[in-house]
Parts: sequence; structure tokens; C-alpha cells
Amino acid sequence: MSVEDKAPRKRIEFRDKNIRVSRTGGVAATKTVSKDGYSATINTNHGVRLHKRLFKGARMGFQNGNFQFIGRYHSGPLNFNISKNGVSTSVKNKRGAYNVLKPNYSSFKLGGVQVRGKNAAILQISYIIFILTLNFVKFMWYATISILWFVFLIVKWFVDFIIGFYKGFKNKDPNTSSTNSQPQSSH
Repeated sequence: MSVEDKAPRKRIEFRDKNIRVSRTGGVAATKTVSKDGYSATINTNHGVRLHKRLFKGARMGFQNGNFQFIGRYHSGPLNFNISKNGVSTSVKNKRGAYNVLKPNYSSFKLGGVQVRGKNAAILQISYIIFILTLNFVKFMWYATISILWFVFLIVKWFVDFIIGFYKGFKNKDPNTSSTNSQPQSSH
């Protein structure tokens, strides 16, 4: 069986400040030392990484002699990642993330079990469509209620105005008239 034919693995892990134990990666201990934007990280599984912070969200360095460039930027639910291998963007939600440019890098988590890869992309698309549909129905409900309330208020104002105008016209006393309309006596 080739590597590409395997089903995505479920992530089961324990993380602490300096140690990580996972089903697939085993045990890894990590120690990081930082000073003035420079950092050195020693990891029992990945070796030594030396890197420099360029600006918020971007760093470059070397890990086991290989050059690394990592840039991460997020605004709301959107994440943008850049590395020496290319650019990707993802949409994050409470169930994981859908990678727009590389769907097989998506993740989906439900009940403490995380799925990655093609199955996660399918689950994420289904979840996003469900949430968008639900929010559209909610928006249409509130918009319809607001429009109906606004129409009711306009109709009520016109009805009150016409009733008030009619009552004012009907209650007009015929004996009160302007001084110009009274006949003047001639001597």
C-alpha cells in the first residue's frame, strides 16, 4: 500500500510545556532559548533550529542545516502562510481549518478526534455550507421581521395621521369664522 492510499490518521497526543507525546510522533522534548529576536530550539525529534524574528508573524533560520522561512498572518477567520515552498491561505472555524489553496492540508476536529487530508476537506466544506445556510436563514428571518415591523409603523403613522386630520376637520366649529368673512353693516 502506498503512502498516498492511506487513510488520514487520527491525532492522539499529550502536550505539556516542554514535552509532547503522540501516537504517530512518539515522545519529543523541546527547549527554546530566546533573546532580542534570536532563538535557538533543541528538539529530540527534529534537532536544532536557529531562527531570527524578522517582524510579527515572520521568521527565518536554519533547522538541521536547511534554510527555513515562515510567515504567518491572520485576520479574523482568515490565515495566510508563506514559506520557501509557496503560499497558502485557510479559513479557520471552531471545527478546524479549510485550506483554500491546498485542500488536502485541511483539518477537522470533532469529539476530540482530528482528521486531516482529503476527508477533512470534505467535512470542512460540508460544515461551511451548513453554517452559511444557517446564517443566511437567520439573516433572512431578522431582515423580514425588521421590514414587516417598519412597514407596520409606516402604515400605523398614516392611519393615525388620517384619523387625526378627519377628526380635526369634522370637529371644526361652524360659528367660528375669520373676520374677513363677516358681512359689514353700512350706514
